[in-house]
Amino acid sequence: LLHCINRCNWTRAHHPAAATNRRLPKSRLQTRSIADTSSSNATSTSHRHTHQSILHRIHPQHLYQIINDVDKYNQFLPYCNESKVLQNSPCGTMYDAVLRVGLPGLLPSLSMSSSSLLEERYISRVRMISPADDDGDASKLMWAVEAKSIQSQLFDSLKSRWQLTFVENDVRSNNNSSEGSDNMMHSNNTSCNVNFEVEIQVSNPLIGFTLDKVLEDVAKKQVEAFERRCNEVPFSTTI
Repeated sequence: LLHCINRCNWTRAHHPAAATNRRLPKSRLQTRSIADTSSSNATSTSHRHTHQSILHRIHPQHLYQIINDVDKYNQFLPYCNESKVLQNSPCGTMYDAVLRVGLPGLLPSLSMSSSSLLEERYISRVRMISPADDDGDASKLMWAVEAKSIQSQLFDSLKSRWQLTFVENDVRSNNNSSEGSDNMMHSNNTSCNVNFEVEIQVSNPLIGFTLDKVLEDVAKKQVEAFERRCNEVPFSTTI
């Protein structure tokens, strides 16, 4: 990552606002229609959850492609009302993206189509990690996507990490075949091990209380939404 940042001159000074020649106004970064219960003396609390699952008949690289197709998030991802890549690093392994999300648990009704009482628009810096081209051992292949907020008012910090690998039984079966790992890289009959970690730090006690109640369910719904998207969008190994 440091090599990429140095080579691309991507530091925190290279702020996404520079790409648009303007700073996003606060009113667009955060929209709240409930009273702000935080105080200047509030202590930041950390709320984290790890979701693990196996997605059958989904190639890890396919899910990796869907995760990085940020511009389409608002078409299928729960609680996501806006999604856009702001800029890409010259080395092609990092990008900045803006998301506008509603916080479940503070909705006026149980309907997911209802407008949220609490909404945040924030910017994250995303790092993409794909397997080395010369790594032919399928058991060692891993795709990862790491994101960290770099501009937010509601969240002190928001970090997430996707780690995607082949299911061990699929690796064993393909190792016994004549085509081996190369067959797995181009097959739709493989399954994907998913490890999705999310950690949010907030100073607002109401938001912290809500996160404790809903974070596990939100992470599960996120993974399920990406799984459905993989079943809707064809897998291309040429991307």
